[in-house]
Formats: sequence, structure tokens, C-alpha cells
Amino acid sequence: MFNKWHYSVASVLLVMIFVTLIVLFAVSSSAGPAPDGQKVKKKLIIDHDGGADDAMAIFIAVLYEKYFDGPEVVALTTTFGNVGEDQVFNNSQRILSVADRRDVPIYRGSKVSLIQTIPTDAFFGYDGLGDNEIIEHFSPIEAQKDCAAIALIELSKKYKGDLIIVSIGPLTNIALAMRLDPLFLSRLSHIYIGAGNVYGDNYKNAEFNAAMDVEAYYIVTQSGIQEKMTVVPFSQIIDYLPLTQDWRVKELGSITTRIMKHQNDFERTSINSSTTWCLLDPAVMAIALEETSIVEEIRYSNHSVMICNADRGRNTNIYSTKEDANVALVYRVRKEAYEDFLYSVFASELRST
Repeated sequence: MFNKWHYSVASVLLVMIFVTLIVLFAVSSSAGPAPDGQKVKKKLIIDHDGGADDAMAIFIAVLYEKYFDGPEVVALTTTFGNVGEDQVFNNSQRILSVADRRDVPIYRGSKVSLIQTIPTDAFFGYDGLGDNEIIEHFSPIEAQKDCAAIALIELSKKYKGDLIIVSIGPLTNIALAMRLDPLFLSRLSHIYIGAGNVYGDNYKNAEFNAAMDVEAYYIVTQSGIQEKMTVVPFSQIIDYLPLTQDWRVKELGSITTRIMKHQNDFERTSINSSTTWCLLDPAVMAIALEETSIVEEIRYSNHSVMICNADRGRNTNIYSTKEDANVALVYRVRKEAYEDFLYSVFASELRST
């Protein structure tokens, strides 16, 4: 028979079990999937090589997040390319400071390619951001302890199924992540790669990002899954998105915001190189954020790159069915939609005031 002591103990145990169940229910409710009908906000990592074109892509991402409810920018990862990685890290701090997004963590990545590193062309200046005589002052942003490849893997686990990566530099960090963790790609929502050319009469040479680390490009595309990987070749951006220098300077460049003022400064060494204005990185970011409105044609392809002899860095494509392809390749894009997108994003700050 139970005595009073037994009843007291039983009562305490029941209360403890009840409280535990409430706590477990609260934790599971907060950590579980979003309620039916509620959209899960995607997360975005930008893997970049520190040039003025990268700066514009990063500005697009943070503005789109703030004013268009776009993916949350959760990290920048750095790699060599337009400039050395040390300068890319410095430029990342400058860009985030201008964007008022010093909360975004920076993970430092590869300083060299896997096999053979080639020199940069200093197209955007020796510092990558226009070699400005007056450099804005900013407080340093400390690099995160993990290197870029490890961070990519860990963040893909943290945001499984919701993480988008936009890669707009050499693919070294991405290749390392794939080699370290074969399940890395499967956990992503998507990866957009700005690199390569569609081989043809006008495009016989290797594109810059592909040429900077050919082996990394080979590793990444050979591991490709077309449902997860979209390649944006520079050849197609040149063919379909050659905006005029006049529009860039007098229309887009006339937007009176702090971000656009700095972007104009960042491009000051490159803007007069041609009568057309055509940058790969902002186009890749625009496609990642507004693919439906900007992309006119996707071709599914078994996409790769040559790694030997005179053809080193040249891309190959065997167009195929969606089921047999390793990448979705952006083949044709809408010029007017892209132009409208850029103006709308960079003018968004003015409309909010």
C-alpha cells in the first residue's frame, strides 16, 4: 500500500514529467519545420575573389535581402582571383562596411589554386576596388576561425536544404569542400557558378575564373547534379547582357546612395575599358535571386573543362536531357529584365526614405 510519503514522491514525479514535456514541446516547436504555408527563408553564402564586380554582387545580395525579402546573407568566403587572398579579405571588410553589414562573418579561403596558379590581370585595379586615392575608413572585421572549405561544410549542415551558394571566383574553396565531404552538394538548396565559356568561334580561350583553377573547376563540375548546380558562362553574359557604358554611368551610376557612390569609385579603373558594360558577377547574383524573370533559356549539359595542353581551361558541353545532365547551363538571358532588376535594387534605398 502507498503511504503519504509515496504519494508525495509520486506527485513530485508527475509534476517533473509534466514540466519536462512542456519544455520538450516548446523546444521541438521552435526548432521544428515552419508551419504549413509559412515560407522558409533561404540562406546565402557568397564565395568571391574581391574585385569591383564582386562588390556589386555583394551589394545586390544585401539590398535584395533588406528591401525584397530575399535570402539572408550568412557569410562571405574569400579566395584568390582578381587580387591575392589577403587583399580579398581586406576588400571584404570594406564592402561589408559600406553596405552596413558588418554582422556578416568572413571565412578566409584558399590563397592558391590546387595545382597551377596564374597571375591576375588587375582589371579592376591593383587593389581590386579601383585603386582609390582616398580609402574610406572602417574598423577591421575579424576573420572567423574556420577556413572557408570547413565553413561551407558546416553551414551546409546547419542550413540543410535551405543554403544557396553563389560562387563568383575560382572554385578552389568549393572543390575542397566537395572533396572533404562527398555529401556537401546534396545538402545545398542550390549553387550558382559564374565561370567558364560556351566554346565557339568567339570563345576559344579559357574564361578567367575557370583558368585560375582548372582542376577545381573539373572537380566541381564532375560532381555536379543538375537539380543543384547552375553554371552561368561569361560567354553568354557577353552575348546577351552587353549594357551600354552610357547607361551604366548616367542611369545606374547616377543613383544618389552611398552604396552606388562607392560602387562607382570601385569601378573607376575599369569603366572606360569599353563602350559596353558587361560584368559577370552581378549577372550571376541577379540570376540566383531572380532566375525566372531574367533567364530566357536553360540548356542541360554534361559540362566539363579540359585540363591538358593548349586546350587547358576550355569548357566542353554535351547537351542532353535533364535526367542525364550534370549542370543546368544558363544559355540565354533577358537584357531588359536584367537592366530593370539592377536599377530597382540599387534605387531601393531611395524609395524607402
